[in-house]
Amino acid sequence: MFPIICFSQKKKTAFISYFVPISKDVKKKYYVSNRNVDYYKYCSRIADNKYSLTNNSSILNSDSKKILFNNIFNKAKNGELVVYQHNDGLDFYGPAPEGNWIGEKKISNKNEIKQAISYEKSRDSIDNEGFTFYDDNGDNIFIYFLDECKIDDFIGIKFYEEWTFDYKNLTIDKKILYYAPAIKAINPITLELVGLRCPFIVENKNLKTKQIIATDFYTNTDIFCNRETNDSWFKDNLEPSVKFPFIKEAMTNENNSFYECSPPYNKKISNVEALSIEAFRDSISDDDEPVFDKNGEEIKIKFLEYYLQDEINSLGFIENWFFDDRTSSFSKDVSGISLEVLNYEGESEPIFLLKK
Repeated sequence: MFPIICFSQKKKTAFISYFVPISKDVKKKYYVSNRNVDYYKYCSRIADNKYSLTNNSSILNSDSKKILFNNIFNKAKNGELVVYQHNDGLDFYGPAPEGNWIGEKKISNKNEIKQAISYEKSRDSIDNEGFTFYDDNGDNIFIYFLDECKIDDFIGIKFYEEWTFDYKNLTIDKKILYYAPAIKAINPITLELVGLRCPFIVENKNLKTKQIIATDFYTNTDIFCNRETNDSWFKDNLEPSVKFPFIKEAMTNENNSFYECSPPYNKKISNVEALSIEAFRDSISDDDEPVFDKNGEEIKIKFLEYYLQDEINSLGFIENWFFDDRTSSFSKDVSGISLEVLNYEGESEPIFLLKK
């Protein structure tokens, strides 16, 4: 087995897989556990009918989503795009570097693709006069059929990327090696949304033309969480030897310039604003008793509480996305990186932005 992380003095490389929602149908808040602490995260793998309003999350506009749908799903089912069978479950098989593959690398044919991007649905069996057929027990007879996914079913993309961390310049370059478009997973009986699934995986190629799909697209990952993962090359968590040097440099280098992590991402903030938060504590007398004002209200003392490096639980990225409709391939230009902590509501949020 290959080593997971490649080391150098100034740069380190990791192979990461993570899901990026592109649709309002994705429920972005869910619980994770990190260092035995449960908290909310955004960018969920779970889909829901209701849209959770969250900060710092982006979706693709309808025009960009249509370009991707036509050049990925439609090309795939028409045989114009080479796609591979993909399993992201317990018996994982999928990509590894240098053209290797864990498990069998099998190209899907047209019939397999059409079935993979379709939903199994059911309807009543009805005769020519509109009457419903029943079986001997008086129960409705259902007809099961396949219904191809539509553009509204396209809710996200799972990327398989090579990340290069530059500790000196505090940048992360992303090279997309593979991607797997995700569609809604629906219960065939109740037709309720129960999650998402990736019908196939595509090998990303070098772009010949660069068509911009998204500008200042913000997404965050939970790659700092320690989870048991499949025995695959691409991991959905980042090892401490890679993440902590980056966090330390981001939070301690006095020459860093910090920005507010909210559109249009150009408001500069001070080191104190970036690295601390206002907090309050009770005012205690020399007798270790609370101190009250003339109205009988307990006096609170305001102070600055500085974030600790160990509190950083995830990274956020501001990116421009490019797409080549000839090769159906992506590229990303990372223009900003944010560090995220838990707020008082137990939700993950950015504390500052580092711009490229």
